[in-house]
Amino acid sequence: MKLAPRLAVLLAAVAVTATACAPQTSDNSSSGKDEKSGTLRVWLFQEVDTKPKQKVVDAVLADFEKAHEGTEVDVEYIPVETRAQRIKAAFNDPDSAPDVIEYGNTDTAGYVKDGGLADVTEEFGAWDEAKDTDPTARQSVTVDGKVYGAPYFVGVRALYYRTDVFDELGLEAPRSLEELASTAKRVRAAKPDLYGIAVGGAYTYGAMPFLWAHGGELAT
Repeated sequence: MKLAPRLAVLLAAVAVTATACAPQTSDNSSSGKDEKSGTLRVWLFQEVDTKPKQKVVDAVLADFEKAHEGTEVDVEYIPVETRAQRIKAAFNDPDSAPDVIEYGNTDTAGYVKDGGLADVTEEFGAWDEAKDTDPTARQSVTVDGKVYGAPYFVGVRALYYRTDVFDELGLEAPRSLEELASTAKRVRAAKPDLYGIAVGGAYTYGAMPFLWAHGGELAT
């Protein structure tokens, strides 16, 4: 994915969108229209190592500010674990609200319900690269047929396994849930001291697809 162009287009689209719950940081009170000048406030997620991400973002912002005279971009990297409190608080306090935010796809519906996201359906449709976005990712930023964001990236999950154990037991890497279950049982039977499959305590959501795939649901 070409991160820089996508972010640039996302910034450009939201910078000229006036339908957000929180007003733009530029002064547009007199005309009632969104201005293309002023300060664009952006919140992005803080990574374990933010430097590589920041390097790409800084390059994009330099081009963006050059192409939009009179506009400055203020980027703040917020901790993922406190994003919910920060963003919900911003919805209720326009003075502290960002113009552009990076948010998780599971947050879309809630943020839309709270009135905190702008409808950017028109801008998204006019984006040259919209047709290349992943359909599932595009669906994750869509609520009731309206688009409220642009897919930023798609995360790919991986299943790690003990190659030494697999070699010892003559096992092949599973390619389906059925094979995963049978392989895990064989590992457990041959080596009672090992779990056939394990999910870390802080990674509970990683196990949820296994439940949903078999018609299960978390207890409430």
